[in-house]
Parts: sequence; structure tokens; C-alpha cells
Amino acid sequence: MVYNAVSDSFKPSNDIQMSEFKTLHTGGNNYFLFVGSMHPRKNIERLLLAFDQCKTNNPGTYKLVLTGNKYWWNKQIKATYNQLKFKDEVIFTGRLHDEQLNTALSGAIALTFVPYFEGFGIPILEAFACRCPVITSNITAMPEVADDAALLVNPFSVTEIAEAMIKIERHTDIRTLLIEKGTARLRQFSWDKSANNLWKSIEKALEKA
Repeated sequence: MVYNAVSDSFKPSNDIQMSEFKTLHTGGNNYFLFVGSMHPRKNIERLLLAFDQCKTNNPGTYKLVLTGNKYWWNKQIKATYNQLKFKDEVIFTGRLHDEQLNTALSGAIALTFVPYFEGFGIPILEAFACRCPVITSNITAMPEVADDAALLVNPFSVTEIAEAMIKIERHTDIRTLLIEKGTARLRQFSWDKSANNLWKSIEKALEKA
């Protein structure tokens, strides 16, 4: 198997950088983070509903920050957003360049990345590199990438996503454990390993030819 890896530019930001990001985007408050385009398969609607449920059952000043372009921001997603009780606490940053994204991940309570389908899931590894805990889907490629280093949830269950958000927001020990596991898991992915595995695959194909 030939996996993707993550750029060396992703690493934990310093306290000043993280504080500046919070001041700029969340009024200095903590936040959950989504990384990616607003494509329907990214499950934006259920993430928004889960955040609303999370805030209802676990009141606090924390926000939900969504990065990425709104190319696929359709009427259904817009309608879901407009009905949210806490829609004013959902922040859209637009697309961030790598340095900004690095800081956003470093300072987040957790990456909330719960697509219906993903071919790999690069944001999971980017979060691991930035020592950011991860909540992700328990289907398609996500569990293969995250293994036991993330909270895995059913992406079709708003309640399950919300409960994972509450768990990780309330319990710093869970966050710490996930950061440690994520750091260890990241070592399984590198471009050198990918290149070696690709070359081995080519050699096997040539032997059979």
C-alpha cells in the first residue's frame, strides 16, 4: 500500500501565533476546526448540527471555525446554517495558506473532520503534525489513516459527532492522550516510505510482465 504523507511545514505553532489567530478569528475563544472545501461529501450539514447540539448540551464560549472555499455551498447547507441556534458562533475563514492552517490546527480544541467519503484524509495527518486532537469518521479511508489516534464517529449520526465534541472539550486528559497517539501514528507516514513502497510495487509489476 502506498500512502500519502504530510508536508514538513506542518508543526506546532508557538503561543503567540496561536493567540493571534484566536484574537483575529474567534475573539480569543477556543474553537473546533474543520479543514477542507464545503463539498457535500464533507458532511458540513451534520457537522453544523452537531456543533449546535454540542453547544446546547455543553454551554461554553468555544466556536466552530470552518476553513476552505464555499464553492459547493448549496441551498441545503445554507438552510441548515440559517436554522442553527448558535450560528453566530460559527466562523468562516475562507481558504488559508499552509502557515495559517498550521496555526489554526495547532490552536484548535480538535479537528472535526467527518466526511462521508475520503480517498485518504490529509487533514488528519496535518492535525497530528500540529499536535491537534482529531475527531473523524469511522468509514472509508479515515479509520485506516487515524487508527486509534482519533475519536472515530459515525458521520451519519449528529448525536455521535456532538458527543465526541463534548467529550474532547470537557476532558483534557483525552486530548492529551490523542495528541500523544497522533504523534506516534504520524511516524507511520512519510514520503520516503511512500516512495519505497511505490518502487516495490513497480518492481513487482515488472516481474509479472
